[in-house]
Amino acid sequence: MLLGSIGLLGTVAVQQTMFNAMANAGDAAIATRLAMRAMEELDGKVVTAGPPVVDQLAAAVTAGWSTPTYVNPLGAANTAPSTDYRFKRELQVLNLGPAQPYNISVQITYALDGGRPKVVRLDSQRWKTW
Repeated sequence: MLLGSIGLLGTVAVQQTMFNAMANAGDAAIATRLAMRAMEELDGKVVTAGPPVVDQLAAAVTAGWSTPTYVNPLGAANTAPSTDYRFKRELQVLNLGPAQPYNISVQITYALDGGRPKVVRLDSQRWKTW
């Protein structure tokens, strides 16, 4: 009886570990997709020397990381975390000055509900021609 109970507990522990691993792998894929989507939105902004000069990234420049936005797996945004909005998105766009690029960073933090949060971060440079 004791051996059967120990075996059953071991089986439950292994199943729980497998479920957690599968959930983390799924969340990692979703976080990567959300980060790439945000990066594509920023990379899609027009930056040309003109005439006229068009700089759509200028309005997105931040002094540091943006205020966190919580997103669901489909990318819909919310101001507060919940069970559906469990991915924290932060953006950073830095203008390094004339003839220098914009530094663009996107950070998605997930697994906020317990354990150690994990982060997916993408960085890119967007050169200006002036």
